[in-house]
Amino acid sequence: MIKTACILLAAGFEESEAIVPADLLKRLGVNIVFTSITDNKEIIGTHGFKIVSDTTIDKISTADFDVLMLPGGLPGTTNLRDSKEVISLVQQSAQDEKIISAICAAPIVLKDAGVADGKRITGYPACEQFSKKHKFSFTGNDVEVDGKIITAKAMGKAHLFAFAIAKALGFSDDDIKQLASSTFTD
Repeated sequence: MIKTACILLAAGFEESEAIVPADLLKRLGVNIVFTSITDNKEIIGTHGFKIVSDTTIDKISTADFDVLMLPGGLPGTTNLRDSKEVISLVQQSAQDEKIISAICAAPIVLKDAGVADGKRITGYPACEQFSKKHKFSFTGNDVEVDGKIITAKAMGKAHLFAFAIAKALGFSDDDIKQLASSTFTD
């Protein structure tokens, strides 16, 4: 069965945190659906790259995907966090036991949605300040997997983030090793 990843895009998203995992997961056969959080399908990232999304948030539901992915970047993360539709989708994804993944600053969205409580979370080092006020443990690891929640530290760990998502989607260690060896060489 083909798996689907819904990648939420907001103006100011970190391009590599969306594109690198999308590329690696696509190579494994995962269907990638870039989803704008507004009615504008053209989204400009933090470095000025434009992506035309496949759909908009008002046209999707949790039945449409296996994993929800939130790239970081600023102001992309704050735009995600400030969207009632995004918070609702994250909460519904948790309720429906979907895999929820966030990288860099995007774990603050998980915090605000209330799905990080009791979890081990990593992300951009500034995210640690939120753990003191909330009920999650900030580890600072490159990648953290706690149940259906996957978080990663930053852009330089986007490939490890993708590999953790692939594993959660049911891909074998051999599939992931083969992908890594065919895309990353010494």
